[in-house]
Amino acid sequence: MKKIKGFTLIEVLVALTIIGILMTFVGPYILDRPDQARKLKIKNDFLAIGTAMELYKLDNGTYPPAGLGLNALIGMDGEISYFSTIPADPWGNAYILEIDKVSNNFMIVSTGPDGLRSVTEEGDDINNNKLD
Repeated sequence: MKKIKGFTLIEVLVALTIIGILMTFVGPYILDRPDQARKLKIKNDFLAIGTAMELYKLDNGTYPPAGLGLNALIGMDGEISYFSTIPADPWGNAYILEIDKVSNNFMIVSTGPDGLRSVTEEGDDINNNKLD
């Protein structure tokens, strides 16, 4: 029987993540449109973080504990590392990880240009569930 050579799902996800991260650095220079560049960076960061979250869940059976947040994706003392450093949003703020324990879903939040977490929908926060 002949062996079929191909890529595993994890290899494809890692390649897409790397391409996405590279685009966050190249996009602003190509587009020369600050708003579009910020939106592209957020989309690619959400994709990269979302992929890392799914890989973490595959390896550990669950998403990281809410107390650790995205820092759980940075491996320590021989643990698997999904990032060397967690990317910051386009305004230099840290992304926030929220995990719904009931539905076992996660949401990645950027606090937007003002850097403050909004308590209402009218704020400038951007999350991976409402990004168009």
